[in-house]
Amino acid sequence: MKSEKISNLLRGGVFTILLLLCSLSLSAQNITVSGTVTDDTGLEVIGATVIVEGDASRGTVTDIDGNYTLANVPPNASLQYSYVGLTTQVVPVNGRTVIDVVMASDTELLDEVVVVGFGTQRKENLTGAVSTVSSKELTARPVNSVIEALQGAVPGMNISTGMNGGALNSTQRFNIRGVGTIGAGSSVAPLVLIDGMEGDMNSLNPYDIENISVLKDAAASSIYGSRAPGGVILITTKRGRSGKPSVNYNNSFRFLSPLNMPKIADSYSFALAINDMLANGGQAPMYSDTKLKQILDFQQGKSTQFMWERGGRWNSFDDPERKDIMPIGNTDWLRTHFGNSFTHEHSLSVNGGNEKNQYYLSANYLNQGGLLNYGNDNKQRYNLTARINAEIAPWLNIGYTARLSRLDYEAPSFTGGDDISWNVFYFDMIRYWPVIPLKDPNGYFNEPSKVAQIKDGGRENTQEDEIAQQLALVFTPTDAWKINVELNYKTETFFRHRDHLTAYAYDVNEVPFAIANTTTSVSEYAYKSNFFNPNIYTDYTTELGNGHILKGMVGFQSELLLSRNLSGARDNIAAGIPTLNTTSVNPRTGGGYAHWATAGFFGRLNYNYKDRYLAEANLRYDGTSRFLRDQRWNLFPSFSVGWNVAREAFFEDYTDTMSNLKLRASWGKLGNQNTDNWYPIYRSIGRGNANGNWLLNGNRPNTAWEAALVSSSLTWEKTQTLNLGLDLSMFR
Repeated sequence: MKSEKISNLLRGGVFTILLLLCSLSLSAQNITVSGTVTDDTGLEVIGATVIVEGDASRGTVTDIDGNYTLANVPPNASLQYSYVGLTTQVVPVNGRTVIDVVMASDTELLDEVVVVGFGTQRKENLTGAVSTVSSKELTARPVNSVIEALQGAVPGMNISTGMNGGALNSTQRFNIRGVGTIGAGSSVAPLVLIDGMEGDMNSLNPYDIENISVLKDAAASSIYGSRAPGGVILITTKRGRSGKPSVNYNNSFRFLSPLNMPKIADSYSFALAINDMLANGGQAPMYSDTKLKQILDFQQGKSTQFMWERGGRWNSFDDPERKDIMPIGNTDWLRTHFGNSFTHEHSLSVNGGNEKNQYYLSANYLNQGGLLNYGNDNKQRYNLTARINAEIAPWLNIGYTARLSRLDYEAPSFTGGDDISWNVFYFDMIRYWPVIPLKDPNGYFNEPSKVAQIKDGGRENTQEDEIAQQLALVFTPTDAWKINVELNYKTETFFRHRDHLTAYAYDVNEVPFAIANTTTSVSEYAYKSNFFNPNIYTDYTTELGNGHILKGMVGFQSELLLSRNLSGARDNIAAGIPTLNTTSVNPRTGGGYAHWATAGFFGRLNYNYKDRYLAEANLRYDGTSRFLRDQRWNLFPSFSVGWNVAREAFFEDYTDTMSNLKLRASWGKLGNQNTDNWYPIYRSIGRGNANGNWLLNGNRPNTAWEAALVSSSLTWEKTQTLNLGLDLSMFR
């Protein structure tokens, strides 16, 4: 037994010694590697990272002279060298103890391809004013729409609150470099193109976007002619990539709250301010000392009375005859009606394919809560996208994209509508006095509070669907010659239901009385449009030798929009069911058809000499259906030049510090055909006047001669722009 223990002990000791020897042997095989890291101009790179590939725990950085030393490196490993602005390199060790590395400049930023009108260009060679936003910048912001994601991301792009303020159905307004029109009766907004077809960026799934280009000046946007007096926003969506299927899921959960809410004065401070205002005007005070004491006592909890009866109802406002019965509540109306909300968003995408065929599928859902504390308001957005790209032949590629978006909106009818009710509601919340109580002494919502109107006064529901289909054919007869044929078709439908129900308040005896919509009603509205847009263009690039490059492009584009609408309304809702079929009196109907069309021929010529001297010329010959035949067509040119000083031989010594220094200038002419009335030159029938009416900016000319003169001369609004720019890139 004793000998067996000794034997086991010896075997264990021998095994331990063998492990130790193996460890020492392996440690002895690792080596120490040192060297110097420089860039392609010969300068030492300070702070470059050097690690053993696959093992980030073993690494170091270069010192002030670009030198590094890295111990315990396996002789068969590889070292990875990285530095911001330089191309990452992986170098096999192969048993060497000294490795000097020259890191090349990362020219990805200079070689970045930017989407421009009907094509792409290297960012370095742009001569127009163009800004770009990548998908990473868009999806990094927890926002509810694409326009919100662009806020602050594009210099010169101005975004303002829409007419409905913070309501969920409010659309933010935006312009590029200011307002582009001077007259009433016309409008200018940036043209938004999604993969080449006009669309609403707010209906897009932000996760579907690959990049956005914003064309700011006439040189960049004139290729789109009459549709681009306010600049152009080009949105390129994602497409499939070759490889194994890739599945991505993103979600966002966020709480929203109103910003910049004014601080409302308490009722006592408000009463003092009113008295001061009247005193400054030489008038008697509104609030007596007795009333001021009542206000202060109620605020401090010394009194519980805050309303007085008048004629069987609670007096809610100031009373010139009986100032002693004015209410003394203490209400912050903005914070009473508007508060926080919760929003969640989910996005799922799948893409993949092989070298010849790729696919991209995505779905997105957004549920956005409103800010109303009383009366639920909610918006939901649904997106489905399918995109395929296929190489049919070495000279032919085909792509097809289908996008479906749906937007559902629901809110109290009192806060929206075609009449002024929505305006009155939001306006009242700003102007209401804090002395008006939210509830009466019996616990019912006070008549001026608008809570009863919001909760019980009816609902508004809208649903907007957009289906966009795009077919693209790309022919490449030669490497230098490309032909593009794009067929875009989009349908939009919009339905709105609105009902108005009677809302009640209560008198001092708790007897209800109507305060809104004494006559109940239902209204329905439907709209549908069909938009067809073919684009055909071809470009050819040729090298003339000695660094001279020419690229030419010509094409044709047209647009046709057909729309129709239908509306109906009736009063007296039966059995509490708000539909047209359950109403009985006062039927109203309406409807009509409308259309407009444009056509344009365009061309572009680019000249490039060794990336130093750049020039571009654009011509667009546009026609629109909105004007008479002799005023219908117009020519819109633009010219731009650029000089990249950083590509000159005398600048080579400074390119390490300043990699890009480009001076550019442009001039262009743009035309605006976006009249508020699609056909302001034609007479309308009736309108209460036997002679009809000229639809010119909503005004009727004084005489028939004036009407004829105006209608025959009405034509494009033209603008000319001059742009000077400097593009500068420093420190790689």
